[in-house]
Amino acid sequence: MNVYRKYFDNVFHLENTVMDNIKVKDSDAVAVNRVKDSHRNSTMKEESTKFLVKYRDRVYNISGFLNYHPGGKNTLLRFRDQILDKALTEHPHSKSAYYLLEEFAVQHQERYNECENLVNWDAPILWQVGFMGDRYWEWVNLPVNRPIRFFKSDILETLSITPWYVMPIVWLPVAMYLFYIGCILDVSTNIVIKLPRILLSFLVGFFIWSLVEYFVHRKVFHFKPPHNSKLLITLHFLFHGCHHKAPMDGRRLVFPPTFGLPVAAIVWHIYKMIFPSTVVSFIAAGTVMGYLSYDLMHYYLHNGAPKVGSYFYVMKRRHNYHHFLHHNQGFGVTSELWDRLLKTDLRLRKLDESLEW
Repeated sequence: MNVYRKYFDNVFHLENTVMDNIKVKDSDAVAVNRVKDSHRNSTMKEESTKFLVKYRDRVYNISGFLNYHPGGKNTLLRFRDQILDKALTEHPHSKSAYYLLEEFAVQHQERYNECENLVNWDAPILWQVGFMGDRYWEWVNLPVNRPIRFFKSDILETLSITPWYVMPIVWLPVAMYLFYIGCILDVSTNIVIKLPRILLSFLVGFFIWSLVEYFVHRKVFHFKPPHNSKLLITLHFLFHGCHHKAPMDGRRLVFPPTFGLPVAAIVWHIYKMIFPSTVVSFIAAGTVMGYLSYDLMHYYLHNGAPKVGSYFYVMKRRHNYHHFLHHNQGFGVTSELWDRLLKTDLRLRKLDESLEW
């Protein structure tokens, strides 16, 4: 291991010698020494945050990937400053995993840039993907560690990005209002008599959402757009493709309310045509709460560190499999129910040790 450490030192710490070659006047010596000290402190701090590994004669700094590693941070910690060739041979990874690793290469990424050169990453992406044709499906399922910009307009771009905490701020009042409307609709009936109907209606709404969650994810979000349809390719990327392309972009893990509220208004009118007026508000409230649970859970599965044995631990593993190994399985985010019933469930590999994120 000391040999590897020496190798890393020789390659990446040459900049430490730069300041030593500066010739200065005596009157400037103190100032230059301060600059050198500051530079050394900055370099030491930077080096302490690096997590260097080597694979196939290339060096990677995976410090920014540790907490996102689908196989847990704890499985990587022992490989600091070591060569990964043997470990990756013994534990093969998916094509997506090796592709994502290239994002953390310390030097050039020419091994896979040919595919990324299909778009200009310095410009908004949304209007470019439609021109990729039959290369789009391959490209969108090869993940990168980059923020994605949709629009040139800063206003539109801001509206397309949503922090997770905005979701309960927006949707909890909506659910509470629907619940309130349902309660005051029939004031002549005793609340004790209405309570079973209220709870049952709310659960029906929650159940409806679980079904919608599965089928929208499977049939809409994972619908392979025709290679000659610029519109359908663009729409696919807008609604879900961007998430598979940049799964670590935390700005796009929840659906923006600017688009969600109009959809909710349409669904509300459909509900009113289908369900009796005495229960429609409770069913709608249950659906809203199901949707809110889905979005918050989806964010947590990407960024959280669930404990071993917990429900979230299993669901995080399933969702990681969906992203990096089996794109056509594991469509349920909040529940395994429909995946099991409809034969799209994932079989998780038995582990030698528990995962920690």
